[in-house]
Amino acid sequence: MADQSAFDRNHIETTAVSETSGILDQLNLPPALHSFLRKNQRTIWIIVSIIVVAVVTVALYDSYRKYQTNQAISALDTAKLADNDKRVELLQQVAEKYSSTPSGLWARIELAKTAAEKEDLATAIAELEKVNTNISGKNPLKPLVLYQLAGLHEENGDLEAAIARYQELTVFSGFTADAHYAMGRVYVAMDKKPEAIAQYNQYLSETEKTAGGTGQQDQMRTQVEYTIKQLQ
Repeated sequence: MADQSAFDRNHIETTAVSETSGILDQLNLPPALHSFLRKNQRTIWIIVSIIVVAVVTVALYDSYRKYQTNQAISALDTAKLADNDKRVELLQQVAEKYSSTPSGLWARIELAKTAAEKEDLATAIAELEKVNTNISGKNPLKPLVLYQLAGLHEENGDLEAAIARYQELTVFSGFTADAHYAMGRVYVAMDKKPEAIAQYNQYLSETEKTAGGTGQQDQMRTQVEYTIKQLQ
């Protein structure tokens, strides 16, 4: 009968168990605990192995994520410093290759900005829609992206889409009043006077606490009150 290989799984497990038993004998543990460990040492070994594998996996993934993030930052910096068409090409590469990183999102924002400057509104909207899809409502970028999207839809003549984005914006503190004001303006452009009046009244309600000063806010309130009278 051939000798048992030192690399045989059963041999390894038996050796590990024997070594563990020897260690337990030297630890002077309470009899009950000693008996429990001896009886369940195979299960304990399995659990320990699983924990070790999990810890190593998490550590490796975290290291990979940090590497990817640093690579994305470097690629984005390089793209932003490039000229004209080369800049757009590099930004697209960052957006696609590092889509799951903050740099990937910023690359799409830069692409949208560049497209808007060239009056390519369709491309600008498409890029910002991708950003909007990939960020949660808790992300500080969310209201800024929604506001920009709504403005681009409005400028592009897609007024229903603009209303939809402005409506989403109303739930974000600090943007609520501006969103209602913008919807009032869009509804006027759509010749929907009752809806426009309702939005302008909502704007007045949202800004009532800041009324009474002499700043731009009061000038806008005066303009809105006049517009409501004209629409009635």
